[in-house]
Amino acid sequence: MYEIIKKVINEGRFNLSDLLVKIDTLWVQGSLAKEQKDELVVLAQEKADFKSSFDIFLKLQELDERVKALETVEESEEQPEETTAPAEYVPGKWYYNGDKVTFEGKEFVCIAPLGQVCTWSPAEYPAYWA
Repeated sequence: MYEIIKKVINEGRFNLSDLLVKIDTLWVQGSLAKEQKDELVVLAQEKADFKSSFDIFLKLQELDERVKALETVEESEEQPEETTAPAEYVPGKWYYNGDKVTFEGKEFVCIAPLGQVCTWSPAEYPAYWA
């Protein structure tokens, strides 16, 4: 087995992580001596072509393309404009800071202090409406 693995390593067509697992397995099974195992590990590490042993470069390229695609989509998306008019003011309803209403044909925004409830119309309490 030692000669076969050495030949495979010298040909350079192997996946380093897979080959190291196989070398360890053969050593545990008693098919390789400790010295042979150590020699094969060092030789495999020296001869490994990391571009083909690990798909890191392919994964990085794939991730780069995905990020670029997401950035393109993000840039092309338009923010939706608010097209709906504020709801008509309802007497007695609780309004909070930032709520928008239409009252007597005009649009108002509640500017009551944060956490305060406004139940008055813009005509009744204009200080809470802008």
